[in-house]
Amino acid sequence: MRSLWPLVAAALVAGAFPADGAEREKKKRPGRFRVGPLYLTPKLQLKNAGVDTNVFNQRTGEVPDTAVVLSPTVLGAWPVGRRLRLTGQGHVDLNYFRRQSQERSTDFGGEGRAEVDIGRITLFGAGGGGQSRQRFSIDLDQRVLRHERWGSAGLTASPTRRLSVTVFGSGYVYEYGSLLVRGANVKESLDRNELTGSAQARYALSRRTTLVGSADVIEDRFLRQPRAESRLSRSYRYMGGFEFSEKALLRGRLLAGVREFPASPSAPRYRGPALATALSVPLFHYGVGTVLAERDIYFALTPATLGRERLRNTYASTRLSGEATFNLPLALFGRGSFGFEEAKYLLPYAFAGRLAPRVDHLWTAGASLLRSFRAGIRIGGTVQWGRRVSSFPELSYEGLRYGVQAELVP
Repeated sequence: MRSLWPLVAAALVAGAFPADGAEREKKKRPGRFRVGPLYLTPKLQLKNAGVDTNVFNQRTGEVPDTAVVLSPTVLGAWPVGRRLRLTGQGHVDLNYFRRQSQERSTDFGGEGRAEVDIGRITLFGAGGGGQSRQRFSIDLDQRVLRHERWGSAGLTASPTRRLSVTVFGSGYVYEYGSLLVRGANVKESLDRNELTGSAQARYALSRRTTLVGSADVIEDRFLRQPRAESRLSRSYRYMGGFEFSEKALLRGRLLAGVREFPASPSAPRYRGPALATALSVPLFHYGVGTVLAERDIYFALTPATLGRERLRNTYASTRLSGEATFNLPLALFGRGSFGFEEAKYLLPYAFAGRLAPRVDHLWTAGASLLRSFRAGIRIGGTVQWGRRVSSFPELSYEGLRYGVQAELVP
């Protein structure tokens, strides 16, 4: 901890005193600093430097430890004429635990995107990847190493000023480290290649509101399954709703629809609602409120055994969250958040020698109070609480993280 503080302090002070001329120029450019033809915007976050009261998410015998999460990020833009746009970003997350050294990790990733306008058609392509060692879902309590690679390409055609159509394809590859969790091999269960074909149509109802419809075909091919017939899963998603521009009172998207898994050897049959909503609204000129709502199907780590058959299990995830940020007197900045997630497994779950339905509920809440020091620097305190209640009581837990938080955006 002592060796980290000089690094944190130096990073927070660097770039804290930009000249007024540089600030005016910053507003005209796609990035804070110019390096040759590139424009770069660095950002540094000390997400938490304090105490984690339950490092391993245990119901009893909680293990506390000192934890630090430091995350530098850089955004890049390369303007090439008026028709071609190149953007990208990269990040590194440094996760430090004082005593539980096996939980330490250095996570990193990056992505890039290119767009070019040809008349009424815009061609685009993107790609990226990374490595991280984290908890990736409510289903997985252990911090597991995951490598991720992805790419996508497509086009948007605008036959009229109000109507646009987008078609694209994307591919993701997820590969996990080898780890046994309650008898299930993470690599065997979750390594997969996900291919998605998408079509979207947008019709501008006004300058601030757009009607949206989309259809996705998703194919998941599991890479380590012992049985060839259970490796492929195909599903569908149909959604419609509205998108609201940044100038609207209500900003973001409101999409709802249907998610469908046909019957197959690799996943149980499912047909139910889907939701993808992210909305924000100003809070009386003092701050911004944001609400997120999602519902989808995810693959579970632990398979279900029915009779002599060993089937892949899935769970329906419903997630709701909200955040409010406020500019307060005395150069203070406040942030409060809450979250709720329900994970309902479609097949009976086997645990501790018994087979029964499983439903998990996860509640989270957090608050931060920071003070601004010059442009782009905030330092203060943060607290985050989480509690999971499972139909298997042994899988329930509660934990608290609190400490120092800081942000620097030159």
